[in-house]
Amino acid sequence: MSGPDHWWDAARSTWEQTRLRLARLAPGPGVSPDQLASEETLTRWRALRALMGRPNPGLISGLIEMTGDPDEMVRAGVADVLVSWGPTTTLEPVRAALAAHPGPDSAATLLAILARLPDPANRGAIAPWLQSDDVAVRAAAFMALAALCDNEDLPSLEKALADEDVTVQRAIMTTLCAPDAGPLAAKSLAASDPILRQRAVQAQPRIQREKEVRSKEQGARSRE
Repeated sequence: MSGPDHWWDAARSTWEQTRLRLARLAPGPGVSPDQLASEETLTRWRALRALMGRPNPGLISGLIEMTGDPDEMVRAGVADVLVSWGPTTTLEPVRAALAAHPGPDSAATLLAILARLPDPANRGAIAPWLQSDDVAVRAAAFMALAALCDNEDLPSLEKALADEDVTVQRAIMTTLCAPDAGPLAAKSLAASDPILRQRAVQAQPRIQREKEVRSKEQGARSRE
């Protein structure tokens, strides 16, 4: 059996198991388990959109499994839903799922969720994936790391910007926001990749805002 055929058989088997588990879950608001477990990609995606902003902890384990859905549109829909449910509902299950060593599609989706819900406690879940053999997973991991806005991460981010694939470089610049990250963004303004240059321009206001926030916080502490 060829590599792609083997991958497809494995993905189909995983989805079938997930579909059966989802079918046993209680439905979310206006969404039936059959819709989430449908073989039709569009039906699954529409069901996910109906869950936006409506946290339902009873569905979260099934949604976590759907981060490995064979369809990229569905995986993006799962990420949107879990982000819309907020950090209190989402972060612990996502971090636990990453600790269970999921496949590349699932790992990249879960890390993208952490990038959109930055929290210092995410660091431990992110770190193992920075060395992944899969470039999409590494990109998502570095994006989540950069989103923490922590100066302590700048050496790792600088090295990745110098040595990594452009996919990773673009991901870093998408969320880069540490107060002292200005020189990294400035260096990327001269990159040969136009998308990386554009994202470097977009990073500069985020970095400046974070610098101003930290400055105000330090001023407030000094007056106490």
